[in-house]
Amino acid sequence: MDKLKVLIGSRQAPEIEEMLSDVPTGVEVRFLPHGEPLRDHIADVEILFGHIGEDAIPEATELRWVHQPHAGVEGFMYPAFKDSDVMLTNCRGLYGTQIAEHAFALLLSLTRQIPTQLEFMKTKHWERVPCIELAGMTMGILGLGGIGKAIAARARAFEFEVIAADAEPIAKPNTVSELFGLDGLMAFLAKSHILVVCCPSTPETHKLLSHAQFNQMPDDSYVVNISRGKVIDETALIAALQSGKLAGAGLDVTYTEPCPPENPLWEQQNVILTSHSAGASQHIRRRAMQLFIDNLHRYVTGEPLVNLVDKEKGY
Repeated sequence: MDKLKVLIGSRQAPEIEEMLSDVPTGVEVRFLPHGEPLRDHIADVEILFGHIGEDAIPEATELRWVHQPHAGVEGFMYPAFKDSDVMLTNCRGLYGTQIAEHAFALLLSLTRQIPTQLEFMKTKHWERVPCIELAGMTMGILGLGGIGKAIAARARAFEFEVIAADAEPIAKPNTVSELFGLDGLMAFLAKSHILVVCCPSTPETHKLLSHAQFNQMPDDSYVVNISRGKVIDETALIAALQSGKLAGAGLDVTYTEPCPPENPLWEQQNVILTSHSAGASQHIRRRAMQLFIDNLHRYVTGEPLVNLVDKEKGY
């Protein structure tokens, strides 16, 4: 009987090799050779751990399941893949801890003027600067998935009033005092002194936050985006920052990545940019592979897969 063929489309690493000893019997695992195109190695593969682009899809005649080793799946939403019967799973639920930590790092760096203090260090300059106390403010979390819930839990410890908005009719957790649908977005924004963007990039959320939305927020508010840059209309964001409507923005993501050198965000004094690194963690590779191996056992035994993506919704 032929073995079920699995291709790992990422670099081989000792800790990953060790974990693969736990794959089910009858499964053959191989790694994509570094630097070689996926289309040359996908023909007999039933399961792929990694990304497959439009160029390789015609060659993937045996493909039945792709596991995205990250959370975002917008890169798979091209017609040939979206319309296929290939199942897609992702790593949602594995990023809440580190991304929540990064969100607060961005916010506190802005409100405690850490970039200014770091500049002072270069010249051994000592000067007190005005800072903002956050306790008692309202944090609005746009997108209450695993990352949004992790941020909400930490926000309560900072003594925020926490509200949230989500596209799905989900149950309100105890960490959130009020939950809005997207039809209540403007009312949600009117209460949000701190807006943390945690929603995926979909046609529904593309440039969801533009001039009207930023103008709806309280004066001197802050925006933190640790999900996807395309949720924000950057022209509107820059206008709100330059006018003083927004006090600052902490952005781990931008509309175009890498952020182009000519983008005004680089020069904006009340902005902190990080290079899409919020999901980084010393633990993430092992967590992602363990999720995949657990799902592989489910696949072999005919059980439903965890984290199955709805390709119509795009998440």
